[in-house]
Amino acid sequence: MEKNLNSYRQSHMEPSVASLYESQFAERVDSLIWDEFVKPWLSDHLQMVRDNGACRYLDFACGTGRILKVGHKVFEQAEGIDISESMLAYAKRRVPEAHLRCLDVTRDDSGTNEIGKFDCVTMFRFLRNAEPELRLGVLRWLAEHMNEGAVLVVNNHGNTGSILGFVQRLAFWLPNEARNLLSRRQTFDLLTDAGFSVESWDGYRILPSLFGRPMLGRRLQAWAERFCRRLGLARFGGELVIVARRC
Repeated sequence: MEKNLNSYRQSHMEPSVASLYESQFAERVDSLIWDEFVKPWLSDHLQMVRDNGACRYLDFACGTGRILKVGHKVFEQAEGIDISESMLAYAKRRVPEAHLRCLDVTRDDSGTNEIGKFDCVTMFRFLRNAEPELRLGVLRWLAEHMNEGAVLVVNNHGNTGSILGFVQRLAFWLPNEARNLLSRRQTFDLLTDAGFSVESWDGYRILPSLFGRPMLGRRLQAWAERFCRRLGLARFGGELVIVARRC
């Protein structure tokens, strides 16, 4: 779900935002990429981080709890932060055991004093949507609330180096929020500026979609995505998943 760059926070405050987000996500190619590729990768990677000694886990901008649910299956101490009460209400139903906080970390310092520090953080579908100042502010806040050497897993679902990015950069008729994209290098630089060191990355959603939906159908599109990845085309994925470490 795309957002107005001048009102990213306000776009999450409507009571209907959670159900609208869930319905739109389910219909789009994003859900296919999540189910077939990113979710199993994330589960395995978080388990590896847990096996290496990480205990306390946070899903930032947790929304309706899709990522948080994966993290909660791995970490006993799982927490979620979001600015939207309606999103958190949905997340509470999805992951009832997780500790959820409704908090704007860049504006409400009083609510962050008791949070402490985390060993592992995930943040999905935030960087591309947020305005540049908010992106850096949140990443710096996360760096302050992560232990040295802690792992951050983020995604950029608007990679300029993808077919999706190429089309959207040419589509002058689209609203500004639909053309709010980040290159791989810009994403890396943003993480570095905030105090992180990029360790690895991968790319998904290589093939174009038809109005956001799998143009080949879910089964054939998933097969074609796997074939493209075997050809070494991950760098052209519309969604990048990046692993960084707190310096």
